[in-house]
Amino acid sequence: MASPDKYNYLPKAAELVKKSQSAEGVERLKVYKNYLQAGLDALTKQFQKGTSIIQLLRARSALMDHILATSWSQFAVNSYSALIAVGGYGREELQPFSDIDILVLLNEDSNDESSQSQNLELEAWLAFLWDIGLEVGHSVRTIAHCEALALEDISVATNLIESRFICGNRRLLRSLNERIKQPSFWPSEKFFQAKVDEQVARHIKFKETSFNLEPNIKSNPGGLRDLQVIQWITLKHFKSSSLHDLIKYGVFTRREYRSLLNGQQFLHRVRFALHVLTGKREDRLLFEHQKKVAEWLGFEDHDNKLAVEHLMQRYYRAVMIIRNLNELFLQIFEQEYLKLGQDADFIDLDEDFYLHNQRIGIKEPDLFLRKPHALIKIFRHIALNPEIIQIEAKTMRKIRSSQQMVNRQYRRDPINISYFKEFLSTKQITSRGFALMKRTNILGAMIPKFAQIEGQMQFDLFHAYTVDEHTLFLLRYIIRYNKSEFHHEFPLCRKIMKTLVDPTPLYLAAIFHDIGKGRGGDHSELGAVDALEYCNSIGLEKHIAELVSWLVKNHLIMSLVAQRKDISDPDVIESFASKIPSILHLELLYVLTVSDIRATNPTLWNSWKESLLKELFLATKHYLTQSTPRANQNEMMEDTRQQVLEQFTKTGDSIEPVRELLTELGNDYLLRYHPEQIIWQTEQLLSQPELPYVAIKNHRSQAGTEVFIAVEDQPDLFAAITALLSQNHLNIQAATLFTSPKGLCLDTFIVLDEQGHPLSYEQRIQEIQDNLIDGLSDMEGRAGSVSRAVPTRLKYFTVKTRIKFINDNTSPFTTLEITALDRPALLANIGQAFRDCDIEVHSAKIVTLGERVEDTFTISDRDNKPITDEKRIENIKHHLEQAINA
Repeated sequence: MASPDKYNYLPKAAELVKKSQSAEGVERLKVYKNYLQAGLDALTKQFQKGTSIIQLLRARSALMDHILATSWSQFAVNSYSALIAVGGYGREELQPFSDIDILVLLNEDSNDESSQSQNLELEAWLAFLWDIGLEVGHSVRTIAHCEALALEDISVATNLIESRFICGNRRLLRSLNERIKQPSFWPSEKFFQAKVDEQVARHIKFKETSFNLEPNIKSNPGGLRDLQVIQWITLKHFKSSSLHDLIKYGVFTRREYRSLLNGQQFLHRVRFALHVLTGKREDRLLFEHQKKVAEWLGFEDHDNKLAVEHLMQRYYRAVMIIRNLNELFLQIFEQEYLKLGQDADFIDLDEDFYLHNQRIGIKEPDLFLRKPHALIKIFRHIALNPEIIQIEAKTMRKIRSSQQMVNRQYRRDPINISYFKEFLSTKQITSRGFALMKRTNILGAMIPKFAQIEGQMQFDLFHAYTVDEHTLFLLRYIIRYNKSEFHHEFPLCRKIMKTLVDPTPLYLAAIFHDIGKGRGGDHSELGAVDALEYCNSIGLEKHIAELVSWLVKNHLIMSLVAQRKDISDPDVIESFASKIPSILHLELLYVLTVSDIRATNPTLWNSWKESLLKELFLATKHYLTQSTPRANQNEMMEDTRQQVLEQFTKTGDSIEPVRELLTELGNDYLLRYHPEQIIWQTEQLLSQPELPYVAIKNHRSQAGTEVFIAVEDQPDLFAAITALLSQNHLNIQAATLFTSPKGLCLDTFIVLDEQGHPLSYEQRIQEIQDNLIDGLSDMEGRAGSVSRAVPTRLKYFTVKTRIKFINDNTSPFTTLEITALDRPALLANIGQAFRDCDIEVHSAKIVTLGERVEDTFTISDRDNKPITDEKRIENIKHHLEQAINA
């Protein structure tokens, strides 16, 4: 048992013994609590002074050893048993608020009477530990019981092999160790495979990425658990608890060992700060903690980056090192020590490379010196061969040691350039080529600007991954369209990729689209300049270089138009199409946009966005390929009227009521809605419903649910409807609002459920319909409040409110753009401000981007005229700001 006295900054051990022996009951609890807090305070002070984190974790373990041993003796539970530390406590890696994992090892010779007495003593002791504030994870077993459970459960076996004696009967632990050191107890190969299987399952749980923006320091790929896998296998096979010994066994080089140790120490420091700041066992580096942890670790704002972004970039680089070395260790151990897979065939790939056991390797150790271009050639093999899962360990080492060769001279060499261009022009069938090129740092060496964004995070709720990991996901989705097994997912993207002769522009646009982030300014503009410069530097044809630059510069516009503009308006299509130089530009922009949204955040993509983008693509392509000018508004209005009348003619009913209703609603109605919507709404209105009336069905795209509301015009209507929809846990995607000359409001809202899906259950649809009718029938009594809770994490973000009025000749109304921090009832409050300012709302597009909303409204005054008076605009802005910030 370690003594806390060896760490001169900890409270003295003798003091606890002296004070606790003379105290009783409540007083003893107080003595231990004070000692425990004094120990934590001392460790925290040393942490802030920069004391080695390894020393601090051992000191915490020593402090806990003394508390447990002292209290154990005072409760007289040491006669027939031993107290053993296991888990992180057994490794002496005890964090401030980690669970105290212990094993009480019982003497198998004890009789029933002594066992009963000991059980009472143990219960009293454990209760005491909980009372002083320790979270104890304990098990009470005999040696035979331990052995039996360990043979069935790898977790129990792992705990036992790293167990450490604290106090009691030491002979019991020696006897247990004799059992677990037998060759039949989890032989190395079986133990190795069990730990690998555990790790694979854990990585899958975290979606195989180390780069979540709210990572779990312990369990994410590349986290402390990956490092512990190395420790466990080393301890089991080499009987050593020191990772330094892996140098002696030829598993790691000194440089690799130092990298691993630095990564481990950094993660331990982050975890220590997280525990102290939260006052509990917390392994998730959530947004709400990141700023404080960054401050504690001494990071500051500079270089256009927040302190928290510097912290997280350091974190991601540390976990990438740990993950790479974990994979290297597992592969070397499997090949060199277990000799697994040795009987697999060696398959020649070409004169330089072979495939063995799903790993690509080099035939000659000096290959990269003799043929520097082979550093790129290997990744083309990987990109075209799905059977290649990994790079062989020795080859991986050679790549990493050779990456210094990839300098300016290397990048200018015509042979190397030609091989990289060949890699980019290959229609790849697996994204592992790009992924492994990035993980070996060759991608960052070939494109130095890309190296600058490696591990760079963005402190918001919109982006789920670091910039570089997001880029890899984007490339993965693009390459996925090449695979026949996924043709059903996005058939339009697959069709475009199938006809694409050279994917170079798309791959490079994906790599450069966010490369300008973190430098200040418009990242699209910065990235476009970088892309053009790079394309020219590797000798791409001028039209390809300009295409790549254009895609990077404009990679956001399709998403913005689809989500914020009325894409049923021909003027919107014409304006968007005027920015598109060719059909090829449109097709590649569509594939890039779809993939970019999907790769940003798993919760961001939904069927409604897919529908909007597809509709915009098809409408724009039609516009660019048509040979005659588009119809004017009068022609479109008459065409819509005829489509509606023809549809009712087919039913055999009289069309006069339809004609009269369309005349009553006016020409604006025919321009506001799609013919299919007008037919459906007209059917509802001709059924002579009682107002208010609500009808719900899937949108014509099947990507969202259309809620149609007919109600007499009245004050506060928009605010009331949005509040009611929010109360029913519906997320509004878009709204079209129309008021007839006689004061009949026909409003349509496109909604999704909380999971981002259209409504599908009839019972749920009927419930919403009834709630809306009840609420609209008694607006004062029902529609005033929204009870959806504000997510806690929103408090840790600030979004500057921006309100912009746009008046131009393309629209008879005013466009209002609002950017603000998201929160429940925001739309309802904005609607209230509209009412107070006598504003008519004609349409709305609602876009939620993490913690930020970017909503676009088409508005006018009560006379349906645009709002242009500057004083009035300032007054409206004032009311909106009050509503948004309420």
